[in-house]
Amino acid sequence: MLKSPSKNDMEIRRYELLLEDILATAEKLPPFPDIIWKVMPLIQRMAPVGEIEAVIKYDQAITARVLALSQSAYYGRRYGIATLRDAIIVLGGQTLLQVIMTACTARYFQARISGYDVQEGRLWHHSVATALMAETLAKHLKQRRTLTVFTAALLHDIGKTVLDLYLKIHLQATLSEIREEGMDILDAERSALGIDHQKLGEIIASRWRFPPEVVAAIGYHHTPLKITDHRDIAAMVYMANGLVNRLDMPHDLDDAVAVEYDPVFQEHGITPALAEDFQQQVVDALEGIKDFLHSV
Repeated sequence: MLKSPSKNDMEIRRYELLLEDILATAEKLPPFPDIIWKVMPLIQRMAPVGEIEAVIKYDQAITARVLALSQSAYYGRRYGIATLRDAIIVLGGQTLLQVIMTACTARYFQARISGYDVQEGRLWHHSVATALMAETLAKHLKQRRTLTVFTAALLHDIGKTVLDLYLKIHLQATLSEIREEGMDILDAERSALGIDHQKLGEIIASRWRFPPEVVAAIGYHHTPLKITDHRDIAAMVYMANGLVNRLDMPHDLDDAVAVEYDPVFQEHGITPALAEDFQQQVVDALEGIKDFLHSV
């Protein structure tokens, strides 16, 4: 005689099937452009400008975005950048890599993320702001792996781009309602979907062949105290995300990090006064690239 599955067994199987579907959707994300992996070794060995230009111009979409970003007030400053060659010469190695990384990432954050109550373009704006904030923190803390910190911060919410559709279907509550009930967003995601955007982002970054420190920082950008390896990178992404959230939600500070009481900020010596200074720097930087942010 066949035994009917229990309600608990059926619920477990439902979660398993849902998680399988989420991971399959993540697998269908377009691969991260490999142009960054081609350019990086060229810059490291100080290859001729023409050699670097030849690699970048092969991808016309990335070339257009690199030019748009490098021509912005923040990166272009007082220089006139009219061609890709100009951009390569003026920006220099480290900044050029950051610009390329930003240009490569734009394609993944273009859609409206309604499952997270985020208007079209806001997740992209938040991601870039967090990367700029993380870079500011890294320089202040004399972190030599600035590009690593910048990259992890830029991609920290990549998991949300996949979970968005599933949240709308399975969460059955808005993010605002979840906050009002005092529930943590990661707990809400795991409860409804069996996975949170941190863990899914970690899986995506690993699939895209990012180095372990970037993968770890994405996977623990809300919980850096829970890891040992690459904890410093994850902590900077955590702090950057928190400070940008304070900018995004000035009237809803209950949902933002409290710098003066937060152990991660305390561990790194980031005071409220320093945090305000960093926030102003990022506001100014965003103003300098606003045309680029609105063009993607």
